[in-house]
Amino acid sequence: MASTSTNDTPAAAERAALLQGQPTSASTAVQSPAVWLSPRAYVWLLTFICGIGGFLFGYDTGVISGALPYMQDDVLASYQTDAARLSWIQGLIVSAAVGGAAGGSAAGGALSDWLGRKKALLAGDVLFAAGAFLMAAAPGVSVIIAGRALVGLGVGLASVTVPVYIAESAPADVRATLVTVNVLMITSGQFVAYLADYLFTFVPGTWRWMLGVAAVPAVLQMVGLCFLPESPRWLLARGRQQEGRAALGKLTASADVDREAADISAQVDADRAARISVWAALGTPELRAQLHIGVGLQVLQQLAGINTVMYYTPVILELAGVHNKRTALLVAMAPAAVNALGTAVGMVTIDKCGRRKLLLSSLCGVTLALLLLGGAFKVSEMHAPRVALTGSSCPARPLPGTCAECLRQGCIFCESAASAAASGLCMAKGDGCTAGPEEEYFENSAGCPSGFMPLVLAGLLLYLAAFSPGLGPVPWAVNAEIFPSQVRGFASGAAATANWVTNAAVAQTFPVLTRTLGGSGTFWLYAGIAAAGAVWAFLTLVETQGLSLEEVQEMFKARTKMRQSGSAQRLQP
Repeated sequence: MASTSTNDTPAAAERAALLQGQPTSASTAVQSPAVWLSPRAYVWLLTFICGIGGFLFGYDTGVISGALPYMQDDVLASYQTDAARLSWIQGLIVSAAVGGAAGGSAAGGALSDWLGRKKALLAGDVLFAAGAFLMAAAPGVSVIIAGRALVGLGVGLASVTVPVYIAESAPADVRATLVTVNVLMITSGQFVAYLADYLFTFVPGTWRWMLGVAAVPAVLQMVGLCFLPESPRWLLARGRQQEGRAALGKLTASADVDREAADISAQVDADRAARISVWAALGTPELRAQLHIGVGLQVLQQLAGINTVMYYTPVILELAGVHNKRTALLVAMAPAAVNALGTAVGMVTIDKCGRRKLLLSSLCGVTLALLLLGGAFKVSEMHAPRVALTGSSCPARPLPGTCAECLRQGCIFCESAASAAASGLCMAKGDGCTAGPEEEYFENSAGCPSGFMPLVLAGLLLYLAAFSPGLGPVPWAVNAEIFPSQVRGFASGAAATANWVTNAAVAQTFPVLTRTLGGSGTFWLYAGIAAAGAVWAFLTLVETQGLSLEEVQEMFKARTKMRQSGSAQRLQP
């Protein structure tokens, strides 16, 4: 213990000088920082370079929906005769990345606390680039799954590290705006993924290019990070005063450097005086309240069905009657574009409207959109084509009466090319549409032919227009600012892990739900969850607009004292 005190003396002296308003050994170095950009411009540069991690997150989310159909004609061709095994392998390819992301986010908090935000992000880039190269050159399914897991680890690290890195480097008045830039990069990555999926359908190697090209932005981010400072709060929290003040000098107006450094150092000293282990911290009412909000927002974001929409947009469009997979990819770019534009609106408004108003209005819009989407599918199901009584080979007995019932039995519906409304054949999957000349039938295995596809597309667009400005960015912005510095990495990692675990659960259950409840029941279920989430958020979410990270902690402490005082008064006779 004595040696630790001795080693901490210079750093403690620096902090004491800062708190007393006296010049420090680092003052001269940072009063006139040699930066070729203004502090505000430098913060934006840092945000966009860090945001490439969000872009990779979004690209990985969107790209797989376009790659899987083309894998079926290549590395998955040997599984075509076994529909159950093919579905299982496809699910494994998707979930390998989600599982890797859950692991990366779980470890990412501790890793970023240990190595620093910048090095943790670099580690994520290395994993992502390695996974992308591995998938592009994969000779078989096992290598693809390994590559997807590596990519997922990188995405998980980025999902934890980027919001915290940005929040710790940004001024309070634009902190949520800058964290939302990362969410904008996520949605932009999803749009680019659909665009890349569509464009690479015209190139030999299709899915290999779709998955492999993601290594390029990962390498670009590695280069860009070399020119950025480490998080000043992370540096000051570890007693590295000169480096921390130098970083602040690049990110803050020179007149504010001493005040900012003093505030951060005071909070660091307070944290150290009250330092407890992570597990002991979980026993404090402040951290429990913060985790309740942080984890709850991340779980709600996923239970509202967003990644069901992003993973399965082409499938949803097929459910609505789009036949051609290339056409489905092309149409899927419209929802992805609305998602990106809506996030840009959220970026502009989050520091003006506040987190609560933006989230609550978003949840109301999401609920209405999901009700509309469910209604569109219900109308489609009510007008599903009938099954012809002769010529069908589906083994289900009694023979399904409509296309929707046929698909729920695991068979395929052969639609008449002459008229989508005419009766069709319900065939066993192994038979295909062979009862007549092939050119007279369209094979439908995902959804039924419908004239209501525009209504479904309208529901998707409305859903994303409501989701993207509020429920998309607010959970990430709040998680980046509500946790205390001594457990920020751990707590942010726990919230991000909850996001990825819920993401995996929703993605895996969506095909089962659509088969058992139909498209209408599935989206109405999500609508009920969103409505319940709006009530929970109204009762729980606190407003952090305009507060510094240190002031946010003081607010939670004050709220705890008020609750304890109120409880004590109620207990008095």
